[in-house]
Parts: sequence; structure tokens; C-alpha cells
Amino acid sequence: MIARVISVVILATFLIGCSAEHQTLGKPEIKEISNQWGEVTASTTEIVTKIKVYNPNPLPLPLKDVLTEVYINGVKIGEGSALKAEIKANSKSTILIHTKLENSKIPKWWILHIKNGEKSNMHIKGYLVFDLLITEFKYPIDMTKLIETDILAGLTSAVPKKVKSGTISLEIESVKSYWGEVNEDYTEIITEVKIRNENSDTISVSRIRHSVLLNDIAFAQYSSDVDAVIQPKSDTTLRITTKLDNKMLDEWWVSHVRNGEKTKVEVSLQSAVEIFGEEVTLSLVKRETVFKTNLLG
Repeated sequence: MIARVISVVILATFLIGCSAEHQTLGKPEIKEISNQWGEVTASTTEIVTKIKVYNPNPLPLPLKDVLTEVYINGVKIGEGSALKAEIKANSKSTILIHTKLENSKIPKWWILHIKNGEKSNMHIKGYLVFDLLITEFKYPIDMTKLIETDILAGLTSAVPKKVKSGTISLEIESVKSYWGEVNEDYTEIITEVKIRNENSDTISVSRIRHSVLLNDIAFAQYSSDVDAVIQPKSDTTLRITTKLDNKMLDEWWVSHVRNGEKTKVEVSLQSAVEIFGEEVTLSLVKRETVFKTNLLG
């Protein structure tokens, strides 16, 4: 009987001690969170998130659950997780989270981005769950970044220039470019070219050759018919609509990320004009610009 009482007392003391020890476990401290690009393929783009965690306890803490989700302008474009890990006792450990973005979602983001004046909000959210033995500690991940671009920068000019082929010459007085309609199939660039005809005869513009390259990927390479007449010693404004093929956006996105989030934009508009019974090709617009993003910075 006495032996049973002693055993019960020893067991109770042990359990109370364990409970007290568990109750004194401190919450882990998140010291640093950083993001960088990981593997980029034709179908997915990886974000690697490094989270440095300090465990103030003499016991290792298991990482029970991890989740991350990435949204741009409210559109979910990817999610990620991490393998269950253990945060070492009295030390700092690094947790790696691999988030996969679906490249097929990029066209939807592009449409919203252009319609929103080339502004987007990127939102990375999620949580880490640490096992504190008798309870859990949930640490939220919440990062927001404003993305702004000016893709058509440099495609507008008020500086006059002369274009010439043989005896035929025109003066391009100004060029103005802006976005038109954008949908699942195409994105329009509207270019207004003010042209001065200093010749003594009427000039007819019959055809426009469109070329738009983003990182050498052809978004537009075609000709369209026009019917414009520029009277002698006068000027007129041609309003040219160029349609970018949105099916190329997945491929462009891969090139943009692999190129350090940098894209070279090349735009060329050539016109077939007729004067004095002769047809020649003149370059109305030829511009090369670069735009950059810093999504993870």
C-alpha cells in the first residue's frame, strides 16, 4: 500500500514537472524573411522564401504546417509549402518555402495590369505553425508590394524627324503611343503619327507593316491595309492600331524573369507610300526601350 502511494506521488510529481516545463516554452522569433527566384520552366516559376527563425527554448520545436499563396490584383497565381522541419534548440534555423507560380495565369494578370494603368498589387500571404507541445503557435506571413511599369515609355516623341527614300521625303512631326483594348486574345497599342508632306504632290499611304518584339519574342509581325491621303504642303495624323498576340505572354514571362526582370521592347511601324506614281517604304516609327520590374525586392 505504501509502495503504491509513493509511486503515485512520484508519477504526479513527474507529470507536474513536465507540464510546468512545457508551459514555459517560449514562442519562436522570426528574424528575417527574404524572397528570390528559383527554378523557371515553361509552365511554372518558383519563388524561394527563406525564413530565419530563432528558437529560445532548450528543446527543438517541430514545424507542424506551412502554407503560402501569391495573389496579383486579387488573382491567385500560385501557392507553396515546405517540408516539415525541426527548429533546433537555442539557435537560429532557416526554413525554405517553395512557391510555384502558374505561368498560365500571367495573361490574366497582364490584362488587369494594363487596365489598371500598369499598376498591380502583389500579395504573398500564408502562415507557419510551430508545435509547442501542449499548444500551437501560428505565425502569419503577409507581404504586399506595388508593381508599376511604363512599357510604352520612349514610344512617344515630340521631336520632328525626316524620313526619306530616294526623292520622296516626309517629316514625322510627333509620335504618341497609348494602350487600346486589352482582352484574352490581344492587347492594342494605339500609335498616332503626325506627318507633314512637304512634297508638291499628294502622298497615298496604302499599307502599314507592324513589328513588336519583347525580348526578341514576336508579339506582332504582320501588315495591314490603310487608306490615307496627305495633301501637298500639309499634314495629317495617322492613327495606327497594332495588336499584340497575348498567347505569347507565357513565353515572355519566362524570358522576363530569367533576364533579371528586364524586358527590351522593340517597336517598328513601316508604311508603304505612293507619290509620283512610285511606291516606296518609309519608316514611321522605330523605337527600342527597356522596362524593369522588381517583384520580390
